[in-house]
Amino acid sequence: MAFLGLVACEERNPEHFGDVTGVYFNNMTGLMSVTDSLDLTFVYEASDMMEVPVKVQLLGRAVDYDRPLDISVTSDNAEAGKDFILPQNPVLPAGASSMDYMVTLLRTDALKTQRKSLTLELHGNEHFSLHVSELAQISDTVSVVSFRIFFSDMFTTAPSAWDEKLIGQFTQQKFELICKVLEINPADFNDPAVITLAKLLYIATEMTAYVQDQAALKAAGEAYDTEAFDPATGEPLTFR
Repeated sequence: MAFLGLVACEERNPEHFGDVTGVYFNNMTGLMSVTDSLDLTFVYEASDMMEVPVKVQLLGRAVDYDRPLDISVTSDNAEAGKDFILPQNPVLPAGASSMDYMVTLLRTDALKTQRKSLTLELHGNEHFSLHVSELAQISDTVSVVSFRIFFSDMFTTAPSAWDEKLIGQFTQQKFELICKVLEINPADFNDPAVITLAKLLYIATEMTAYVQDQAALKAAGEAYDTEAFDPATGEPLTFR
């Protein structure tokens, strides 16, 4: 009985768990599933920099000292320092079971017409092994040692609060001109509670007046805002 009592009181852990020292990417989507990629756009960002946390998860026990991570980043069409900035000497901090590898994306003119990407790869080192490389889920199988980030400054669809009956057909040029002239946060266009009917009517009135002013400046041979004109036809933009 004494022996059974000792066995019953023993701490129950996975066998040899203390010997496991692995890491993997553990990035969740809103559906509570793991993803191995992100597709991002700057169109709703007021800043020219976007910080993207990529979560690295520990498999094993935390320790009381920092442990360096080995993460490589490659790209076919993006350049470090010009299109993105990476952390220097990333580590899993002492006592931590996870950390965010923070990738900073930079907005450039090329992103208006080009979708760029970069790939992060986890590698084993003297501190960590890669005990698992992929994860099977109900709908798919994803990598947990490779993570891709796609980014651009282009729209795929018009923002939810845009109403073509009130401010005309959607174009990215018109959207950016509105945000610049009226100092509207781009993200507000995805919130109908902010971009209300009254706000849309205000935008239509103000932007129509702005374009008319720019057309008058152009006709007089004075400096004008070229973004107020269609680059293909040279005609003023319309907001009705």
